[in-house]
Amino acid sequence: MGFTRPSVQTELDRFYKALAPSPDSFESISKSAFTQSRKKLKAEAFIELTQSQLSYFQQHAPYKKNWKGKRVVAIDGSLLSLPFSNELKASFGIMKNQHDAHTVGARCSMAYDVCNELVLDACIAARSSCEKELAVSHLNHLCPQTDILVFDRGYPALWLMGLLEKRGFKFCFRLSTAWKDAVSLVSGNETDIDWSSKRRSNKDLGKLREYNLPQEIDGLRLVCVELSTGEKEVLATNLTDRSVFDLDSLKELYHLRWGVEEGYKTLKQVSQVEYFTGKTVQAIKQDFYARIFMANMASMIASQGLQKQKQKKDKKNKYKVKPNKTQVLAKTKDFLVDIFYSFKPRKLLNQLIKLLEKCFEIVRPNRSFPRPNTATRRHHKHINSKGI
Repeated sequence: MGFTRPSVQTELDRFYKALAPSPDSFESISKSAFTQSRKKLKAEAFIELTQSQLSYFQQHAPYKKNWKGKRVVAIDGSLLSLPFSNELKASFGIMKNQHDAHTVGARCSMAYDVCNELVLDACIAARSSCEKELAVSHLNHLCPQTDILVFDRGYPALWLMGLLEKRGFKFCFRLSTAWKDAVSLVSGNETDIDWSSKRRSNKDLGKLREYNLPQEIDGLRLVCVELSTGEKEVLATNLTDRSVFDLDSLKELYHLRWGVEEGYKTLKQVSQVEYFTGKTVQAIKQDFYARIFMANMASMIASQGLQKQKQKKDKKNKYKVKPNKTQVLAKTKDFLVDIFYSFKPRKLLNQLIKLLEKCFEIVRPNRSFPRPNTATRRHHKHINSKGI
């Protein structure tokens, strides 16, 4: 849970030194003992901790953000590089890079509350897993009455739209150019039309039968919004009330989806989830779900503990401000042992909040930067996203 980046032995020594009542009584354990002990801990323990954490947040958080009274949940997946072992290779599979080298890899997926920057549910699975099926696994942790689900171009499928309709969810998909029949409908002057989606492939047919869904879904809406770059986005949604969800609102809604990309950037580059501490399936899952729990804790500290300070600074500054995510995660790591083992956590949390008061940054609106070329993206490390 401490965002382990150095060697396991180094982290163990730091942990036991922090627990020691005095420097004279400081004793540590070996990494071999740690490896044997962690076999007795199920990774599901961190999943239960996260769900308890989120439940407490929903019931007691004084500051909760929403969009038009709804919680916007972006669902997206990503790939993770794993250390090599025969056990991991058999469980998760392999993936190729640009040099045809084979590495062990896994696919992860998460449902992300973009307004409150919280991971509502996450999973890690085999590299060959289907992103759409992983998205379905998140639905049991979401609420149809309060949530709007947002998906990017890799997710649109008739069976997935039908399943979401069947379960009562509101959704917004961005369609890729592969949906030629839909894209052509809004390529002219019409930018907002009623739409019914039909089966497009035999693969869809199999899924429709599996979930007992019709081969055509009515009551959908097809809109086309233009970005500042001139690029056009085609969105398919069942938010049909145009008095509440006009074109500008839907454009804003899909733009909110970028929060899940920032969530993955924090998970990968800042908390450095791919620096795993073991080469077993159990160790991989322990590290992954522990990172999710701690990322949520840092977000809650920032959104709840620093809200009053943020409001004061917003009044004084020309632009709004926000806490630096990297600093919040770093300070949460530094205070981790104190928060969990102290008999007076309130005093320590106040010290943590006092340190974080100096870690606000100005949010300048309407700023954009070109995305790096994917062919050269991995040739250098970005200095703006430093690990902890």
